[in-house]
Amino acid sequence: MAEVEVPLALSSIKTQVVTKPVHENEEPSQQADSKLDKEMFEKIKTLALQGHTKSQFRLGMHYIQIQEFGQGIRWLERASSMGDMQALFQLANMYYDGVGTLPNLTKGVELLKEVVNNTDPHFSYLIPHAQYNLGMAAFMGYGMKQSDEIAEHYWLLAGKEGDPDGSVAAQSQLGMFYTRRDTKDTKKAFYWHYFAAENGSLESKGALGVMYYRGVGTSPDKELAFKNLCEASERGSLFAQGNLVVYYYESRLFTRAAHCAWSVAQTESLEEAAEKTGCLLEFIRRGVALGCFYYARCLHTGKGVQKNDSEAQKFFSKAVSVCPETASELNQKLKNDEL
Repeated sequence: MAEVEVPLALSSIKTQVVTKPVHENEEPSQQADSKLDKEMFEKIKTLALQGHTKSQFRLGMHYIQIQEFGQGIRWLERASSMGDMQALFQLANMYYDGVGTLPNLTKGVELLKEVVNNTDPHFSYLIPHAQYNLGMAAFMGYGMKQSDEIAEHYWLLAGKEGDPDGSVAAQSQLGMFYTRRDTKDTKKAFYWHYFAAENGSLESKGALGVMYYRGVGTSPDKELAFKNLCEASERGSLFAQGNLVVYYYESRLFTRAAHCAWSVAQTESLEEAAEKTGCLLEFIRRGVALGCFYYARCLHTGKGVQKNDSEAQKFFSKAVSVCPETASELNQKLKNDEL
């Protein structure tokens, strides 16, 4: 089965809107990340002009959602100057990513640190998300000096020991961080992927299935491996689907392996799959490459599907083009009679 380690380099800390949970008696139109209808827009604008901070934030977010970024940034800056940390958090990510403005990595990092250092309990829910983004900035060396140690520090703070109120993204990131060669600690990797998966991370759910299957950071458990891989697959994880193919193939369930592999191998737009599921592109590449390679193997041997060498070659080639590293690893296993 494919290695759990994946590169962590991302091109962005990802601009995001973080809002408090919706209360049962709260209408969707009252949420800060919802668009305003004409009547509500006029009410919010009037309040914003009168200096109402929450209304300034909501007006700013409305303009951003309709891509009037200049107006949006102006209103967010007015709200943040009055102490609205949610407005400051949004501005930090926009400056960092260059959304609606020229990128300013240093300013983005400075604003994120202000969010982290704020002591207003009303905005404490933002802190783990800002810490996660600072960890990403440190890991990539964008806007601050590159440092694995500082990245780890921020992610550990953001992860809050696996608490659901922590940053699930940070928890999942720590799971990946501890499978890297330079920072490897498989027990820590399992710990963080376990809690991230429990808290809803699709990425970690698939990784957890692989770790249970291979006994990485935990005792091998095929039943739990199958359970986690199936659950992640049903939620759209191509990484989990590709590794489920391996599970079936190594269990000699060749018909199931071939069927599942064919389905994964039909994936054309990896970027679209990443956008739809929120999964890392590298995870998706590995999953699709597994599907292509194992389907090609089934076609070549006639296991679970009618033998067809020309089709087999087509899918072998696709595996190489999708993820050369995974294809190379599998080809070596083939040469060693391990597959």
